[in-house]
Amino acid sequence: MKLLTLWLHVLSAAVWLGGVLFQSHILLPLLVRGGPAEPVAQAVRRVRRVAWTALALLVLTGLHNLTRLPPVAAMVESGVLKLLALKLFLVVVLLMLSAHRDFGVAARFIRAVAAGRDEAAALQAIVRIDRVLLVLGVILVYLGLALSRGGIS
Repeated sequence: MKLLTLWLHVLSAAVWLGGVLFQSHILLPLLVRGGPAEPVAQAVRRVRRVAWTALALLVLTGLHNLTRLPPVAAMVESGVLKLLALKLFLVVVLLMLSAHRDFGVAARFIRAVAAGRDEAAALQAIVRIDRVLLVLGVILVYLGLALSRGGIS
């Protein structure tokens, strides 16, 4: 069971990061270069479902992994508790930013495309948020590796 939850955690992180990379570096630049907006809006809608499934699995498997932590005293001595606190804080930030992006900005983008309005402002906001999400995701992967090397199993 331990290996399964760890595998699901890593797989979900890879799927989520891959989705953000695909959208920010392939899909949205097509639209910026004058590609058709409707297929991009449909893809953004579909990617949102996959991304939130991956994020939900990440949170659930992460919470499960928290149940196997060593005693708090041991974590304080090794400095792992500070890394864990930072990782949990950044996870909350990532979830809030992802929710804003997907249910606020991306929803506005999808509605603008459907109504035939100018979607440039929403598109620029999505691109900026995606860049921040990518940086946060890479930092969280690094913290996860640092935590696993610090004795957290």
